[in-house]
Amino acid sequence: MASGVALTDECLNVYLDLQSKKKYRYILYKLSDDFKEIVVDFAAPRDDSEDVKEAYDEFCGKLFAAENAGQGRYGVFDVHYQVDSRELDKVVFITWVTDSLPIKQKMLYASSNKALRAKMTGIHTEIQCNDASDLKLENVIAKCRQKSYE
Repeated sequence: MASGVALTDECLNVYLDLQSKKKYRYILYKLSDDFKEIVVDFAAPRDDSEDVKEAYDEFCGKLFAAENAGQGRYGVFDVHYQVDSRELDKVVFITWVTDSLPIKQKMLYASSNKALRAKMTGIHTEIQCNDASDLKLENVIAKCRQKSYE
C-alpha cells in the first residue's frame, strides 16, 4: 500500500462472506492502534427479517461512536431498496473521515482507501462521508440509483 498500512487477510475474507454468501449486512474496518494495519472492527450478521433502516441506523451509530473516540472507519453496507417494482441489493463502500480527526489519521485513511477498495470486487458505489448529512440512508440509496442508471 502507498500508505504503508497493510490489509489483514480477515478483512477480505469477511468481505467475501458478505458479498458471495450474504452472511453479513455490514462490516466496519478500522486502522489498528499502531496504524500499521487495516482490521475488521465489526461484522453484523445478516438477518433478512430485520428492517434495513434499523440495521443502517445501527451502522451509523457505530460510525458516530468511532468519531466520538477520535477515529475514522471504512464501512461496507449491503443496501436493500426498490426501483419501481424491483427489489435490489447493492454493496456500498463508505469512508468515514470527519473533520474532527487528527491530521495523521485523515491522511492514513485517505491514502489507504484505494488499496482496501481495490481488493473488494462487486462494490456498486463508493461514498466519502464527512458528516451526518452525508450518511443519510436516502442519500446513499439515491447514489445507488444514480449509479444504476449511469
